Order: sequence, then structure tokens, then C-alpha cells
Amino acid sequence: MSNEDLGGLSLWDQVQTYVAKIKKLEVEIKEKSKQIEEKEKELAEKEAKIQDLQKKIEEKEKFLDKKSSELEEYAKKLEEMKNEYAQKTKEIEEKINAILQSEKVLKEYEEALASAKEKIEANLEELTKFQEYFTKAVEEITAKQKEFIEKSSQVIKMQTTLSDLREKMISTIQSLAESAKVPLPEVAAPETAAAESKAVEAKPEEGAAAPEEKKEEEFEVVIVDGEEFIKCPQCGTLNSKDAIMCYNCGYVFKPEELENQ
Repeated sequence: MSNEDLGGLSLWDQVQTYVAKIKKLEVEIKEKSKQIEEKEKELAEKEAKIQDLQKKIEEKEKFLDKKSSELEEYAKKLEEMKNEYAQKTKEIEEKINAILQSEKVLKEYEEALASAKEKIEANLEELTKFQEYFTKAVEEITAKQKEFIEKSSQVIKMQTTLSDLREKMISTIQSLAESAKVPLPEVAAPETAAAESKAVEAKPEEGAAAPEEKKEEEFEVVIVDGEEFIKCPQCGTLNSKDAIMCYNCGYVFKPEELENQ
């Protein structure tokens, strides 16, 4: 309300009007003050919240700083692990190369072993055939040796029989001579007569050179399973080292022992 509006009022009315205005202003001021207080209270609450948030932010910053340090350490560890992994990868690659090389060598070795196995199997087959041949030869030799022993026994029996007949013949001749009173010439034993005959045949003529002594013949010795055998120079049969003659063809190894028998 302007002064022009109050010009028609009395002083009292003007005072009352101003008082009313003042009261109204007081009410408005009180309301404004209340609003300001509420605003201040709200600001205080907001400030407390801001301080609380600032505190939390500081804590978060500390936590982030801690996590950042941890992340830096973790990054260092990751870098070390990366280097270690690279080293391990290199070692593994070297080992793989070594394994591949070993596999190549093993493959060559397996091929060599397979070849050696084939040769060994072939040799075993040949040895089996030789063993069969040797077993058959031993059986034949054993049979012939048995036959030779039987014939030797027969010869010894025949020699004994001849010796008995000779003694009977000499006894009969002596009896007849005594009865007829005819002198008998001395009859030498077959062994003595044969020896004298050989001595006469071997006696050199006067002025002739003495015959060379007969050298003992050497025969090839074959060792089979640790046992010695004499190889016959005539037919190639293996005979016992104590054999006098060949079991197969009758070749005489020791004629002097045969003559003594």
C-alpha cells in the first residue's frame, strides 16, 4: 500500500495499518525463519551425510589404494608367472623335440631289432635243422657203434674159438706124432708168427736205406656241446675221439690198436 493510498486515512489508521503490516511481516519473517531453520537443519543433515559420504569415500580411497598396491603386486607376480611360463614353454618345447628325436632313434632301433630278430629266427631255424641233422647223425652213429661193438664181440668170440681149435689141433697132432714117433716142427702161435713175418718183411736189404718211421696221422677235431669228435677224412662222418675206425665207411683211425686187437 503506497503513501498515496494512505493519504485519505487518519494517523491512527495509518499506524494500525503499519502495525498490521509489521505483524504480517513478522509472521512472514517467522515463517521464513522457520523455513530457514528447516533449511539449516536439512543442510546440517545433508552436511552430516556429506561428511559421512566423505568419510566413506576416504575409506574407499584407502581401500582402492590398498587394492591398487595389491594389484601392482599381483601384476608383478603375473609378469613373473608369465616369464616362468615362457621359460617352462621353452623347456617343454625342447623336451618335445628331444622326445621326437628319441622316438626317431627308437624307431630306427626297433627296425634294427626287427631285422636282427628276423636274422636270429633264420639262424634258429638253421640251428634247429642242424640239431635235427646232428641228432639223426648221433642216432646213426650210436646204432653203428652198437653194431660195431656187436661185431667186435663176434670177432673176439671167433678168435677165442680159433684159439681153442688151434690148441685142440696141436694137441691132436702131438698125440699122433707121439704114437707114430715122428718129430714135429715147432709151431709158433699166430701172433708170434705174424710178428716174425712182419719182422722179415720189414727187414731192410743190405745196403738199402732204412724205411722212414710212419708218422701218426692227425685228424680234424670238431667240438659239439663241449664234446670232441674226430671227423672222418674219407666220408666226413663225426666219430667219437676214442673210435678206432669210422662208424660209417670203416676208415681206420688207429691201425696199431686194431692190430693189437
